[in-house]
Amino acid sequence: MEPYERATAALAEEQTIRGLLGTACREAVGLFDVTACAISRVIGDLLVGLDEHTVSGRPLAHGHEYLISDFPLTREVVDSGEPRWVSRRDPEADAQEAALLTSLGFESLLMVCLPTSDACWGLMELYAEEGHFDPEGAALAARYAERVGVLLERLGQPDTA
Repeated sequence: MEPYERATAALAEEQTIRGLLGTACREAVGLFDVTACAISRVIGDLLVGLDEHTVSGRPLAHGHEYLISDFPLTREVVDSGEPRWVSRRDPEADAQEAALLTSLGFESLLMVCLPTSDACWGLMELYAEEGHFDPEGAALAARYAERVGVLLERLGQPDTA
């Protein structure tokens, strides 16, 4: 079984939204070879951290809240549903996003919408200590996030965690 199929099979085994989010984070770290994954819920202009998994076990910002309007690239992901990535090394990177990466100790971030039938339910954020993301990786992450969104709806409670 290929890694993507293995990861999505693990997602399908979950019976609760909390379990789904935890498994989604754990599987994403291995599938995308990143240092950390966080899943946050979009509630109006608020982004609320719900779950995360890091290779080091060092916590990210789980349980923290951010105003989406303070982060234009994040707003773009929520509004368009399209993945976006940012790197601290990019001289044109949004200053707010780059500052957040610096404070968390990461080089780059890929943000992907967790879509449900009516909206962007939340964000999956993939963090890397080195390197950057590419269009192929972003497309695979979007496909993975779509699967998570389908399962959120299947569990019947896309508005709660």
